[in-house]
Amino acid sequence: MYWALQTLTTVGYGNFGQGNLYELNINLLWMFFGVGYYTFLIGSVTSMISAELENTESLNYKLKVLEDFYKESGMDDELMNKIR
Repeated sequence: MYWALQTLTTVGYGNFGQGNLYELNINLLWMFFGVGYYTFLIGSVTSMISAELENTESLNYKLKVLEDFYKESGMDDELMNKIR
């Protein structure tokens, strides 16, 4: 478990290494898996944050337009509060 975590997180202290070709191949596959996993994870989190920011900006824009309409039309305060 220690080796797997060190290799997957790309820290790789070097106190454990491969002793033959079979172990070298396992190391390479494990490292490629780690790179793919973290790439997917970071990409997914970045995408979720970006979508949330876009939704927040859209909502703020719509609320600004509504506020402008409220000021220009002289809408009743109670109706405006219900619309929000």
